[in-house]
Amino acid sequence: MEDGPITTDLVAPSAWEAPPPVLLNAHKHHAGFLGERVRRAVAAGPAGLGPLAAELVVVGAKLMDLYHGPFSPREIGEKVLADLKRARRDTPDAFRAWVEAEGGYRVVEFPEDTSRWVLRYGEEGGRFVHVHPARYSPFSVRVRANVLTTAVMALAHAGVHGGDPLDRKVVNAVRRDYLGLAPVGRDPSGDEGIGAVIALLR
Repeated sequence: MEDGPITTDLVAPSAWEAPPPVLLNAHKHHAGFLGERVRRAVAAGPAGLGPLAAELVVVGAKLMDLYHGPFSPREIGEKVLADLKRARRDTPDAFRAWVEAEGGYRVVEFPEDTSRWVLRYGEEGGRFVHVHPARYSPFSVRVRANVLTTAVMALAHAGVHGGDPLDRKVVNAVRRDYLGLAPVGRDPSGDEGIGAVIALLR
């Protein structure tokens, strides 16, 4: 599956998709994109919930770093590409040699917000510059996949049907009906960071 946002009439590619050859999984790594997807799903009504849940399959089941800074996926990609072009590392061979010389990855920093980004070589549909937030980077938080997908679907469900996305009934409904996850037994506002992620996405 592609490693960026699914381009449909619900998601404009102008801001929310990194330009080729950058590969950025916004579903896993960009809070602004996820917040926009929630808003678009809510605007589509009940029919928008199933497709959103299907998209979240790309999040997987591991820990990840979620960026919540000022730059859109497109801006992130453009910044990375501008630096690579200046250094003449914007071809597959040059980029691959550069990252492999440092053990398979490089870390770059954006001076505007001091966020740090890991660059790896990848090959998917012509996108060979794989980008994701660095661990413990400014404007990034570590989050578990099931926490992230639960927060996204609880926000969307509450937006469509009403209620509080932090209500345990809402949280457990989306985990059961859309995500195939076990119910939470505690107050979701403090459970595994669900409340903190919902606050980031709102």
